[in-house]
Amino acid sequence: MADILRAIRSNPLLRGLAARLGAGYIRLVHRTVRWTILGPEAEDAVRHGPDNVILGIWHGRLLAVPALMTRQLEVHAIISANRDGELIAAAVKRFGIDVIRGSSADRRKPDKDKQGREALEAALEKLKGDRRVIVALTPDGPRGPRMRCQPGIALLSARTGKTVYPWAYATRRAKVLRSWDRFMLPLPFDRGVILFGRPVPAPTSDDPATIEEHRLRIEAAMLEAAHRVDTFLGRDPIVPDDRPGVTGGGLAPWPPAPEAEPERPEAERAGS
Repeated sequence: MADILRAIRSNPLLRGLAARLGAGYIRLVHRTVRWTILGPEAEDAVRHGPDNVILGIWHGRLLAVPALMTRQLEVHAIISANRDGELIAAAVKRFGIDVIRGSSADRRKPDKDKQGREALEAALEKLKGDRRVIVALTPDGPRGPRMRCQPGIALLSARTGKTVYPWAYATRRAKVLRSWDRFMLPLPFDRGVILFGRPVPAPTSDDPATIEEHRLRIEAAMLEAAHRVDTFLGRDPIVPDDRPGVTGGGLAPWPPAPEAEPERPEAERAGS
């Protein structure tokens, strides 16, 4: 499998084919899974609210996102500037999503330019513009640690004054891969849950202490969202990487404080 992945990453024709197949699989899952939507008020704010928003998604929960972002929405996704990111970018573009390439620096390769500054500046411009947009990003990407926010999402929120909305999904029979991000691979003809989580408003300052506090609030809200969709379906929650010395710049509480079982919405939606 590793040899196959390396061949796909290194060959533009194979990457294009993989992107087409990936987009087709995403559509199949979206249309055949019986989805329950949680957080309708947050969903309405993300889809139809008057203000631009930031959507925070854990790297391991990426797959179901593109099909939900209809072409009536202007969505810009920040995707890493590497070969894996190129494959993901090619797939999401098939859903009308614009791509901003760049990511935070790899701590193992501090001298390698990951175009993170350029991606941040491009996202700032989009969020501050007059057009109504959604900027989506994975704050634990591209290489982790798993489910630990890097500071970029907090800085982007603080400098634009835009609210961060956590987003998570799970399906009952999904396969969880043994990758660093514990990537969730949903299966067709299943039952699933999509959650638009509690919003995290922007702070009034972008000084380092405030950014760190904001980062921790975002991380906690995103952990809560992932925990909630897993437990709603009776799955064992995927937990963040808490190995000694592995953090996103500071740890958020885990597990989230216990909460009441979420109320099931009156109607369940089938993907369309």
